Amino acid sequence: MIEAELPDGTVLEFPEGTPSSVVQAAVKSRLGVSAPAPKKDEGFSVGQQLKNIAGGAIRGAGSIGATILTPLDAAARAVGIQNDWIGRTDRREMLDAGMRELLGADPESLAYQAGKIGTEVAGTAGVGGAFAKAAQASGGPQVLVNALRTAGMSSGRTPGVQQAVAQRAADYGTRLGAGALTGAASAGLVNPEDAGTGAMIGGALPLAMSAARGGASGARRIVGTMTGAGDEPLRVAYESGKQGGQRAEMFRQNMRGQVDMTQVLDDARANLDVMKQNRAAQYRQNMASVTNDKTVLDMVPIESSLQNSINKFTFNGQPRNPQVLNALQDIGQQIQAWKQLDPVQFHTPEGLDALKQQIGSVLESIPYEKSSVRQAVGEVYNSVKQQIEKQAPSYAKAMGDYTEASELISEINRTLSLNPRASVDTAMRKLQSIMRNNVNTNYGTRMSLAQELEQQGGREMIPALAGQALNNWLPRGIQGATGSLTSMGAAGLGGIPVGVATAAASSPRLMGEAAYYAGKSDPIIEALRRGIYLTAPVAGAQ
Repeated sequence: MIEAELPDGTVLEFPEGTPSSVVQAAVKSRLGVSAPAPKKDEGFSVGQQLKNIAGGAIRGAGSIGATILTPLDAAARAVGIQNDWIGRTDRREMLDAGMRELLGADPESLAYQAGKIGTEVAGTAGVGGAFAKAAQASGGPQVLVNALRTAGMSSGRTPGVQQAVAQRAADYGTRLGAGALTGAASAGLVNPEDAGTGAMIGGALPLAMSAARGGASGARRIVGTMTGAGDEPLRVAYESGKQGGQRAEMFRQNMRGQVDMTQVLDDARANLDVMKQNRAAQYRQNMASVTNDKTVLDMVPIESSLQNSINKFTFNGQPRNPQVLNALQDIGQQIQAWKQLDPVQFHTPEGLDALKQQIGSVLESIPYEKSSVRQAVGEVYNSVKQQIEKQAPSYAKAMGDYTEASELISEINRTLSLNPRASVDTAMRKLQSIMRNNVNTNYGTRMSLAQELEQQGGREMIPALAGQALNNWLPRGIQGATGSLTSMGAAGLGGIPVGVATAAASSPRLMGEAAYYAGKSDPIIEALRRGIYLTAPVAGAQ
């Protein structure tokens, strides 16, 4: 017997005569060390890909076979028998190593994984049908037979207006149980250690599919309310799984708590910086024509606007509001000083824009609570801007685009608290509230701003926020306090399956995982669903 000890003390045993390459491959597989990639001239050849597919298919069948032989292996070891055929503890590792040694297949390749998974799916596809036949033979109700046959996707009963709520709940409970049973069996046939995960996903998948694919007024909204997370995170979960790639990884890692939750705040602030850079670049581009315009503009209308503002806040020369009058007099001195400068240089559209910016700096320094002072100085600021626009039409576009971008940036900054002075806690709470649709978020306004921020900034944030909204196992908000009572009440009305279904539908994490995997496997599930209804019509459907 050949032994290989791993760093954690585990000892792998191999029959005498096992090639060293097979031993090394098995050890690397257990340690999670990737095998060396095939050579370039082999990895992309048709022959190599066929080897990979064939090796993966054998590996998939071997996974099921290894599970079937698990009791026999355990019994053989118990009586001291362990050889090339029975009593093994490393069948799966040996299969990968054997496919590499015998066929030259690459277990890390996509073709190998495709062959493996395809065979596993095909090999376990009949589990639901076998359970359905057993239930039918034992006189089980038709809804249970149908639910088992379809892995919980349908009970065979078409919900109608007259169907009682309790009956619908019972159908959901039956489907959840059937999905959990077939999910556990299918996953367990491939690897017994995955049976629990298969049961969890299989049980939640039917309801999650209905919620994720349904409209906002349907199952998704109901499940979103029960979880306390809302329906939008479920939609994003489904779409992230379906789209895959970076979006799926971002959602999954945030839902499972595998990344720093404040990373999304860094992404949001980076997006805002990009928006500011784009605004500045657009402004410089638009101002190019203004800079080339050397027209000398009339400053009399600006002086008239200043005097009108002063008149509003004085009575027979006496100030109504001394603070306002003092601010306007300071602005008046700036305007008079600018008027004395060389008109050819300083009274052009570009020159008066500099004057406007000077007045704008005064406006920005006035506290928000001094509304009257800000209003008065703001009127003078706008008068300078209007005079430039009237006398230099190209300036209107430049400032229109700049103002629009500035207002959007300001609104995002204010609504989502992304300015550096805001605390991380405040900013994170604002960002995480984006997924909700209530009065506190102005019924979707925050989501619209976040989407604009994401689109213009280039960094995705929505999947991360959806993942964070679904990372709790227990319901959020008030649903967390009432969820247990709701599940107990449902069990009292419709039985234990209904109570279990209600509890599962109330878990943000469980529904998030199921919705994600529903999107991920959507094409396969859709094909199976169509195949089920085309080739094996559900008996007793109403």
